[in-house]
Amino acid sequence: MRWKNLWLVGGLVLFLAACQNDQDDGAIVETSSTSSIEIEEIISESVTEEDKTIQFIDGVDKLVTRGDKYNYYALEGKADGFERVTVIIEGTAVDIRTTDNKWHFVYPYAAPNIETEITFTTDPTVEYGKTGIDVGTLDPESYVTLTFIPNDDPVVEEPAVISQEGQPQTFRNEDSSIVEIVTVTSIEVVEADPELNPVGEQLLKVEVQYLNDGTVGTHIAPNYFVARDGEGHFLPLRYAHFWLNEIAPGESFQETVYFDITDEGPYTIDFFDGAWEDTDGLTGTEI
Repeated sequence: MRWKNLWLVGGLVLFLAACQNDQDDGAIVETSSTSSIEIEEIISESVTEEDKTIQFIDGVDKLVTRGDKYNYYALEGKADGFERVTVIIEGTAVDIRTTDNKWHFVYPYAAPNIETEITFTTDPTVEYGKTGIDVGTLDPESYVTLTFIPNDDPVVEEPAVISQEGQPQTFRNEDSSIVEIVTVTSIEVVEADPELNPVGEQLLKVEVQYLNDGTVGTHIAPNYFVARDGEGHFLPLRYAHFWLNEIAPGESFQETVYFDITDEGPYTIDFFDGAWEDTDGLTGTEI
């Protein structure tokens, strides 16, 4: 790969030198210059799928991954020599997966019911929760961008527990001493804020309250919550409002999560095996 790039740069240099010395009857012929930035772009374009540090083993065909029967993008890949793979959507590092001893990673994840560009990278400078990431500035060999195509008719799994807004739910993990008390205090349709880069003119605004009632610290981010429409399809998360909180035992916080409204309600918010139904009686919203 490096030798190929060196030959490419060398050829460009020789070409530029020849153009500068080109003369017609003693007059210098004007030629267009090629900047170093343009040379870098040409080199970047020469990077092929085989050159990437991430290789997909299953669930990807020609850089396209499709929603499985639950509308998850379930794929498997390898990243030889790297300990983690970070996922970027809309310039936000939305999740991180640690590779196993074979440097393989498996990635099942709830996906929105719209076509979405998803980037997987091994670049160590990309930190989980970071926003405003320009994928174009990363090492071209360090990332692969896939197009997610949703499943139009997914199987809808009902959560084990369904509550109304304002009712707390407790989630326990006896093995890790994690005890989380989560309350969805409000679910409402609001006019979309242009700064959130919305898909449409309305957003689903969800207010959540979280208490760490266990004995170990926890992490939580907006994509721990999933919004479903009246048909059970996942709504796209607004990554422009992304936060990552580390909560020590006994600590709590309140935050807001936004989702794009792409289908009619009533809407349900899921967190692990629990859910909260919109109690305002939204039977439909004009899209």
